[in-house]
Amino acid sequence: MKIGFVFTGEVDTDYCQSIKQLTKLPSLELSEKGKFTHILNLDESGLSLQSQELRAGETHKQPTRVDFQDASLLYRKESFGKHQGLAKAVGLNKHKPMHVLDATAGLGRDAFILASMGCEITMIEQSPIIYSLIFDGLKRAAYTEDLALKGILQKMSLLHAKAQDYFKEIEQGKKAKPDVIYLDPMFPPRNKKANVKKDIGLLQEVLGFDEESNDLLKAAKGFAKHRIVVKRPGSKVSKGSIKPSFIVPGKTAHFEVFV
Repeated sequence: MKIGFVFTGEVDTDYCQSIKQLTKLPSLELSEKGKFTHILNLDESGLSLQSQELRAGETHKQPTRVDFQDASLLYRKESFGKHQGLAKAVGLNKHKPMHVLDATAGLGRDAFILASMGCEITMIEQSPIIYSLIFDGLKRAAYTEDLALKGILQKMSLLHAKAQDYFKEIEQGKKAKPDVIYLDPMFPPRNKKANVKKDIGLLQEVLGFDEESNDLLKAAKGFAKHRIVVKRPGSKVSKGSIKPSFIVPGKTAHFEVFV
């Protein structure tokens, strides 16, 4: 995989430089894009990541960006609320208020849903590219005039770090224990023929698969006040090496809860 950075239009020069320094990606001219598998692009609409590799029948790839005003995300927030599996898994019916450490932030969607339910969320993302996408999404959303959305965003904070390093800071007393640690490792699809959503597929390409997810779970143990929640793909529960306290089922994902 070869990723390049392109900026077009009228963009903030200092902001552009900060992204370049963080991601350490080479800056490209538009004519050079064909030499790279993925493009991180900054323009007037914000930061996005796009795959250049086309499958059979595809003419182009839609870019992926973090958008906390996305219609599907807002629909999920309004339609399911505290009845969805995520709320049950973190124990929203038992503990309030709640600080959740999202140790594998991804594109920040689950963190947003939890924040919309009143949780204080600390997101950790190790990948500088994915971190930059989340940061840009928060930056753009901060200009909203929607007071309800502003209230949600104020409950979300973002750190560029390794989860294990954060756990060490808890151990050393530099950070307070969160109520819940939430883990959503990147797993390969169980069915090789399964259609993977565009954004998830892009994350898989950038982050790879987490073959050592149990190591992260073991590292997290002892650093949450109430529970650790691990999101697993699919509705069927597979036999794991670490037995959870209980499982919250779902249609497209289920949650293993370690109390």
